[in-house]
Amino acid sequence: MWLLLSGDLVLAMGVGLTQPYAVVLLHEVRGFSLAVSTGIWALGPVITIVGNAVAGPLIDRRGGRLVMVTGLAIVGAGLLVLAYGPGLVSAVAGVMIGGLGWSLVIPAMGTRLAILAPESIRSRVFTFQYVIMNLGMAIGAALGAVALARMPPDTETGRFVLPLLWVVGAFTCVVAIVLSMFAGRQMPLKSQDDHVRRGGYRRALRDRTLLRVLGASVLLSTVGLGVYNAAPSVLALAADDPAALGWAGVANAAAVVVGAPIALRLANRISARTALLCTAALWALGWAVCIPTVFGMGLNTRAALTVASVLIGFGELLLAGAIPTLVNGIAPDDLRGRYNALASLSQTLGLAAGPLLTSAAVVARSTDYLLYTTIVLAGLACLLLVLNPVRVTPEPSTEVGDKGVV
Repeated sequence: MWLLLSGDLVLAMGVGLTQPYAVVLLHEVRGFSLAVSTGIWALGPVITIVGNAVAGPLIDRRGGRLVMVTGLAIVGAGLLVLAYGPGLVSAVAGVMIGGLGWSLVIPAMGTRLAILAPESIRSRVFTFQYVIMNLGMAIGAALGAVALARMPPDTETGRFVLPLLWVVGAFTCVVAIVLSMFAGRQMPLKSQDDHVRRGGYRRALRDRTLLRVLGASVLLSTVGLGVYNAAPSVLALAADDPAALGWAGVANAAAVVVGAPIALRLANRISARTALLCTAALWALGWAVCIPTVFGMGLNTRAALTVASVLIGFGELLLAGAIPTLVNGIAPDDLRGRYNALASLSQTLGLAAGPLLTSAAVVARSTDYLLYTTIVLAGLACLLLVLNPVRVTPEPSTEVGDKGVV
């Protein structure tokens, strides 16, 4: 398990080294306009939605290890194509290849951790994974910032060096592949007849408990991840205070780092469902703080976004441990890959829905209604979790299945 988490840390460093500067690469090195560059980068989540659907059956049939290694290889290939491929088609292909790879890696990682971690510490393991992922991304982003500060991308040296960051990112994929191969024991594959599954996603989606968890995940991801990716920019620009975004980013990162020990302790003391209810409360409060600011009352924009970012950062820690813990707690072994793929898809949908809601609010000039909507969505997520008790053990499986390949 520790080898798997170590690989995740190295991989996160590669993400931090490249992802924040992708638009810069496309604009300064590849020569696309800023509008085209941002449009190309936005294509990644589109293929991720499709890839998540494919990942589940592959994990259940071939095991998390093989799917994860394949996904990492695809991610590495996408990084190299994006950095060095010629023309617009290769740039689009690089982004979409990378998105496809991540759509395999994320659910496979979740499935492997769920199998390797004892159930009693599963929530702590997933929370810890989120912490080290953020730590790795911060380290990578800092290294990238130092490189760009010394060799600006608008210089000849910078245009040569910037793509090399993507080469380093691809190398982190290789390191993660090696560590992943040695992480955990390889379970023997069963015969071809034992791989026959009846129902697949259809059977998984008949699980009402899973549907409630997925619904709560979509709603909460919309509120705290999707809207948070877009709304702070709108609020800061409306207040003519773009520097507020920098302070909000620092506050969010600090909340994740400082709140990590607290979240790890809480993982042992509260249930995953309670953690999600706390997440909903924290995120609703965070956006509620911003409502008076929109009307020119209460805290100024910089202070309001800083407070909201702290609350959202701590909620991220709770969500990171709670969703995979709940999903894997109810997943039958022979459908564990599909359950994790659906969990990943639910968060992807929330990440996509948040900016769309924000855009609609901007067009309608009703930012206050956007904030009210986030509170309502958080309340609906609570209702999904509270109205019926969340089952935490898998339903008896009537299908032929195995625990798969770790």
